[in-house]
Amino acid sequence: MRWILFILLTMAASVLEAGNLLNLIAFGYGQVRPSILLVLLVFFALRTEPMEAVGISFLLGFAADLAGPVMGPNTVCWGVAGSLLAQMQGLLNVRHSVYQIAVVLAAALVLMGASHGLAVLKTEQTGTLPLRILLGRAFYTAAIVPFLWPLLERLRPLLKKPQPGRSSGIRLGHV
Repeated sequence: MRWILFILLTMAASVLEAGNLLNLIAFGYGQVRPSILLVLLVFFALRTEPMEAVGISFLLGFAADLAGPVMGPNTVCWGVAGSLLAQMQGLLNVRHSVYQIAVVLAAALVLMGASHGLAVLKTEQTGTLPLRILLGRAFYTAAIVPFLWPLLERLRPLLKKPQPGRSSGIRLGHV
């Protein structure tokens, strides 16, 4: 993994989630917006080596915490979920967009609910996330998958680490 490019991609997604740009496509008074970081989590957990996927998951969870209101819950939930998704790489067939949408939808429902539950425990507030907002966010996140996944597939060769033994530079002639 070329970490500098991955970090730049993560920072761009974090800025989109933390800023107001996604409010242009949000509905429900800005409460229902897609999570680009969640799509990144599922993509990289299923498309990279399992050991890298664990680190990527925790980094994306930390980025989601930085973009969100409470520090901590996303890092824990997303790290565990990314680890589990990385272990299920051979079991989940995500070649077709229907399966990609289904996996992202399931991950969004579980992760958004668990993250909100941990945030409530941490802040000791009795605030609840209405089911319609949770479902709206999860379905909206799943709805952007057909647009975002092919883009990530095109970026993946740039993010992969170079093959050993292959030179990417100029070949020198005989001296």
